[in-house]
Amino acid sequence: MIDIFLNGSAHPVPDSTTIDGLIESLGIPRKGIALALNSEVIPQSGWMERLLLPHDKVELLTIAQGG
Repeated sequence: MIDIFLNGSAHPVPDSTTIDGLIESLGIPRKGIALALNSEVIPQSGWMERLLLPHDKVELLTIAQGG
């Protein structure tokens, strides 16, 4: 297990977890969310290949329609 920071809180994940694996484990639908990893926005096309590393800072943002 490694520790990452998810929206500012420590969150343990198994070694070799990808961004996509994290999203799946959280049960969050992929549609309508954006993700920043260490202050860099990562497109969904890169989620399956990017492994999370100890102390990575992940920020999940839900996109909501305004009016």
